[in-house]
Amino acid sequence: MIVVADSTILIGLAKLGKLTLLKEIFPKVSIPEEVFREVAERGKDKPGSGLIKESTWIEKKTVKDKTQVNFLMGSLERGEAAVLALAKELKADLILLDEEKARKTAVIAGFNLMGLLGLFILAKNIGLINEVRPLINELMTKKFRISDKIIEEALKKAGEPPIPL
Repeated sequence: MIVVADSTILIGLAKLGKLTLLKEIFPKVSIPEEVFREVAERGKDKPGSGLIKESTWIEKKTVKDKTQVNFLMGSLERGEAAVLALAKELKADLILLDEEKARKTAVIAGFNLMGLLGLFILAKNIGLINEVRPLINELMTKKFRISDKIIEEALKKAGEPPIPL
């Protein structure tokens, strides 16, 4: 399975100390150089940057079609544009992506998507974690932005009680 990831997914997992959860689900994950620079170089003092830099299962790839990246940058940030361009070049089976505008563009382009909370649900379903809620709660304490609506949907899909009012 060919999987391409955006920085938000890697950053979220790194904040939780759960980057290896990604490896347990997908033995290889590709990221464009732009994402690598964001998380491993500009984010060098942040959690997980060293693991991402030294990882053999996270593969840094060069996007060949720079025109496609520049075109997509009309509406997306550079890293997200590179993720979509790389996914097209690799004929990716799945893109790991959270940002709403980028997700809409990827859906229009016909890609299969999974966000960070979807990754948690998958991890729960295959027995790698017991609950999704504690990971969501920890993300929220670490200033990771997720809408209440997305959290509610994820908890429902995970078979866990909704957020208390």
